[in-house]
This record gives sequence, structure tokens and C-alpha cells, in this order.
Amino acid sequence: MKSVIIFGSFIFTLATGTVAFAHEDEAVVPANTYFAMAVTENSHNHYGENLLYLDFQEHPDTTKIAPRIVISPRIKPGSLTIDGKSGDWNPTYLTKIWGRVMNNYPLSEFYDAVPGEITMGSAWDEDYVYFLVQWEDANHDASIHRNLWTYNGDKWSKKKHVKPNPGAPAANAINTTDEIFGSESEDRVFFMFPVRDMQRNFREGGLGCAAYCHANAELSGTSTEAAVGEDVAAMHTNVPEDKADVWHWTSTRSLPSHTLKDGHLVYGIGDYNGRKGDKGNASTVNNDSKKLKHSKTGQPAFMSYRDYAAGNYGSDNKDRTKFDQSDAIPMREVKFVKGDTIPYSINRPSTGGRGDVTALATFDEKSHRWTLEIKRARNTGDGDDYQFMVGTDANAPDNPAAIIGDAKRGEQLYLTHGCSACHQDKGQGLFQGGKWTFPRIQRSSGATILKTVRFNREMRGAVRSFIADEMKKSAQRIMPDIQISEQEAEDIASWLQLQFTTLGN
Repeated sequence: MKSVIIFGSFIFTLATGTVAFAHEDEAVVPANTYFAMAVTENSHNHYGENLLYLDFQEHPDTTKIAPRIVISPRIKPGSLTIDGKSGDWNPTYLTKIWGRVMNNYPLSEFYDAVPGEITMGSAWDEDYVYFLVQWEDANHDASIHRNLWTYNGDKWSKKKHVKPNPGAPAANAINTTDEIFGSESEDRVFFMFPVRDMQRNFREGGLGCAAYCHANAELSGTSTEAAVGEDVAAMHTNVPEDKADVWHWTSTRSLPSHTLKDGHLVYGIGDYNGRKGDKGNASTVNNDSKKLKHSKTGQPAFMSYRDYAAGNYGSDNKDRTKFDQSDAIPMREVKFVKGDTIPYSINRPSTGGRGDVTALATFDEKSHRWTLEIKRARNTGDGDDYQFMVGTDANAPDNPAAIIGDAKRGEQLYLTHGCSACHQDKGQGLFQGGKWTFPRIQRSSGATILKTVRFNREMRGAVRSFIADEMKKSAQRIMPDIQISEQEAEDIASWLQLQFTTLGN
């Protein structure tokens, strides 16, 4: 446990206008913890780091900064303005993370993730914790048209995915020429903190969020449905009573609301979706008559009164990306024309635990970079939230972060470990009789490989509270135990991500 440290008039400058702790009080430093963070380009395919270490400090110690360590110095209350700008953050206190591919769906409705650099920072004061995330958007666009309803002259349908822009990092994704089934999505940022971690994923050498994400990826399905769609990938913890706090910022839904989706993960097995929202109302409602159970077909349930009254529908004014609940009226008889759009998300004030987190972001059209700032009370009093309070520090990492994989070495490891015996020579898998006898793994991340072949089952067996009856219910895995390191898993993944088999072949 960290002890109370009382300072006199010493002032440590965090940045111009931002001052570190200069008070004499009884506040104590929050316990250091592990967490996970990832960003996505318009999709669920994401890159980042599944296990980061958050080092809370009474005053800045930049010697602790490392690729896997983010320092969080104490600051004077009010010295950071949450406005989606980084001018009041000192760049020398920020951590550069080379984000590795953390997930690509085996058969995807999204273009594959490409790795990239992420800048992270954190700070705290008596009442709040703060985070900064900056990254170059992989497609050089802001992606604020998730599921945008578009009229084609006959009916409404969701806007299809945009193609990768030439020259943008996303143009290097291996599946840019493949058929993509999904609709336009949005840029996203994920944070995950352990609330209860009996499985010991959020500790030195643990799997972090990789242990919980896409837990049903091994389930079979038809070649056009397997791992396709927003709702197919289940997330849950693997041990009863384990729980994780999840913050999910999205460019379409979170940007106008100045908050994010605050939720948590609970225990489940198989394809159970253990991702739950915190208590209260979310900041958006899906403008979908089918999801709202207004009809059996998907189409807009509401339209904008202001646009309706102004006669904008059926006109040349097509850019409608903001839609507030106070402006919503049921769909009316209008002579819509091809190209008319209606937003899929209706904004509304969040309530309860859903409104705990303040989040503002800006997108720079010239540099194609996002800047996201986050602020939350250190102690919300909610059992579904991680509380940034005094306690026992997690042991700092003593193993280096895995770097981007060596594809040539990965190919050799794939062969020497006998992976091709089941998953075929290039990871294309074996699809027979309408199901995957051996799944396609060409989109796999290093973390997915590691949790499948080794670490996850070791941890399950090590947790005494994981009762035998629950083990019997768990999805049976046929993968043999293969002892590989985190870096070796990343090497294998880097080679698999260069292999490509078009859908249906």
C-alpha cells in the first residue's frame, strides 16, 4: 500500500497552465493497476495493447515511462480542460505505444486492422482521473456515419462500408479487395479495467482483455456467417464473479454526447454475451424500427422535425449526422429521393452510471489524427466500476512488451509446432458439411493464439473458485497445449495476417 506523502510548497509543472500537486492534505496515491486499451478503424478489428500498466505518481517520474507503462502524475484540480485538445498535456509525460493487431475476424464484415502508433497519457487529482489518447486514423477519415440510413429510391438501407482511401494505412490491409458484408461503422476506443480478477489476467504476464474478448471465436457456422456481424462475437469473463469495467468511445455516438458507453463484463460460457451496460440510460437510441419492435423490417423509426419542417428531405441537403431525441418525430409521408439520409443513432442525455465518464474528442483533417480526452471520478461508488483508490499496487511488468512480429520466423514456428496439420498450410482452415472442422485462422492476433494454445486454460485450472460443474459446461477446446512466448505468438500472427484466402475458397 502506498503511504501518504505530504508536500509543502513544491510545485511540479505538468505543462503550461497545468500544475502537479502543491497542497498539504490527506489524499493518497491510487494503487497502480493493469488495464487494456485499443483503437479501431471504422470496425471491430482493432489494434492496441491488451496489457498496460498504469503507474500513479505523487509527482512525475519520467524514468518509469516504457512501451507498456503509462505514468499518471498528480495534478492541481482544474489544470486540465476536457475539450478534446492536448495543449495542456506535457508531451514528455506521454507514452508511445506501438499498437499491435489485437483482433481481426476470421471471416469479416470489416476490413482488417493494421498496426499503428498510439500516444497515451494519464493524470489524477483529489477527485478525478484523466486519460489522453491520440492516434492517426487508419483510413484518414472521422467515420461518423455508423449505419447511416440511406434511401436508394425504393427503400431504406444502411450505408455500406467505405473503401480504404489510397495512401492511408488502411489501404495496406490484406482483405481490401474481398467482399465485405457489413455496413458503415465508426472509429472506436476501448478501455478495460479489472474489477475482480480471480483468473489473474490483469497482472504481470497475464492476457488482459485478450482473455475476455471474442470468447466464442471457435464456434462453427456457415462460411458466410461465421464471425460476421456486430452481434456474433461474445465477450465475457471466464470465472464466476470475475468482472471488468469497459469504457467504449465511438465517433458516431459518443462524439455529440460528450460521454461514452460505460459498461462491464460478467461471467459466461460459450456464445453468451456478458457485456452489459451500467445502470441508467445510454446516450443514444438505435433509430431502427425492427430493433425498437415497431415493425418486422429494418428502416428508420424516426425523422428530424427540423429537417421535415424545413423541407430538407427530398432536397439537396444530404448531410444529416446529428439527431437529438427532442427533435425526433415518427416517420411521416414524405417524397424521399435517392440519396436522402437519416441518422441511425438518436442522441439523448445519459443517466445513472452510464453518464459517469466525460469524453471529448477532436479530429484534425490535416494530420488525420484523433485526440480523445477522458475524465471520470476516481470513486463512483458503483460496484460495476473500477475505483481508482488507495490499495495494493500491482507488480510492475518486468517482461518487455512484444514488438511487431517477424513473419519469416512466424512461418517457421507455424510449421514446427504442427499448426498446418489442422489449420492447413496457410491457415485457411477446413470447412466441411456446413461447419468449420478446423477454423480459418488467417486473421488471428498474437493474443488470440496465445490464449487458445496455452495461457487461458492454465489460468482456468489454477483458479480454485472455478467449480467443477461450471468447467463441465464450458466450451470444449480441442487445441493441444503448445508452450510459446508472447513474442512467438506475435510472430506466428504476423505471418498468418499476410496469408489470404477469399471468402468461399
